[in-house]
Amino acid sequence: MRRHLGTLYSQRCMCSKYVNATAVKHFVRHRAAHKVASPLAFAFDIDGVLIRGDNALPPAKRALSIIDGNNEFGVKIPYILLTNGGGVSESTRCHELGQQLGVKIDPEQYIQAHTVLKSVVHQYADLPVLVLGGNGDTLRKVAQGYGFKQVYNTLDVLAWNPSVWPFHSLTTEERTSVKITDFSNVCIAAIFVFHDPRDWALDIQVMCDVIESGGIIGSPYIPHHTRKSVDLIFCNPDLVWKSDFARPRMGQGSFKEAFQAVFKSLTGAPHPYTQYGKPTRATYKFAEHMLRNRFLGNSFSGSSVYMVGDNPESDIAGANTAGWKSILVRTGVYEPRQGPPRHRPTHEVEDVEQAVRWALEQAFRP
Repeated sequence: MRRHLGTLYSQRCMCSKYVNATAVKHFVRHRAAHKVASPLAFAFDIDGVLIRGDNALPPAKRALSIIDGNNEFGVKIPYILLTNGGGVSESTRCHELGQQLGVKIDPEQYIQAHTVLKSVVHQYADLPVLVLGGNGDTLRKVAQGYGFKQVYNTLDVLAWNPSVWPFHSLTTEERTSVKITDFSNVCIAAIFVFHDPRDWALDIQVMCDVIESGGIIGSPYIPHHTRKSVDLIFCNPDLVWKSDFARPRMGQGSFKEAFQAVFKSLTGAPHPYTQYGKPTRATYKFAEHMLRNRFLGNSFSGSSVYMVGDNPESDIAGANTAGWKSILVRTGVYEPRQGPPRHRPTHEVEDVEQAVRWALEQAFRP
């Protein structure tokens, strides 16, 4: 049963330890008149919290309505979306999500797994880079939008030399997306796994070729202690994620494990890499920067942010490390029947609507 916020606060008026509803209304009017920052902000995961597959979860629409001001006190609460998903541009995904959820979502509110790469693009802007994941050349365009100027993918490599991986024949559609390149004259400086790869075998083979040759595909392999290092960057550590299938599906984290296992078998050691995405501190720092610039200004405090997620290993672990409050929902990856989560949340609820109501209750408690 849903309890209306008015009921919660009217009950509190009966006890001196709770804030008086009239006083809270006065506080809200004062905030509106003087443009005082909101006392809290939300960061929502998406898959398993707001949507499942192509369908919005009913509690999500009610939760977003509540924080849009449809609550007892008329308070609008700022929020961002913080997801390990990706594969398309931020503007494209916001449009899709807006249609699913029935709200307008600004791209500046949206952080997906590879959005954080905007903060490091200056290091690679003029260098050849290999981008993995997604369909066709969609992520090439995303990377170019971030500022990368020389972007290649594994389909480009296969079009250059089909014998690189003879078990994948390019489709007509794939051929229209490739960038014709002579890779014998291109030295790849870095490999970015933006999103979940579609052909693991092809991508692992090309990654090994790039790294073991020091960047030039097809060149002789060079001993690791003498070859030029190729940077390797993963954007999502999730082993699994929740779709509309009954059981969680393997994610980019599983691909990373597969690549490292193969690379270690070939060379004797895994390849060093940089990891972004939840629960990494770098991604939560990036989110804090966005919250500060977009919503909270100098009043920003990590303790005023409530992360609502379904994955204890990413959403909850990252929020706890960042000093945020964390709320775990039971509509996604987390399965209570399998025992308590390894990373304990600040609070656990059934769904995102209950999470929002609980957080509002905490924010207005004296």
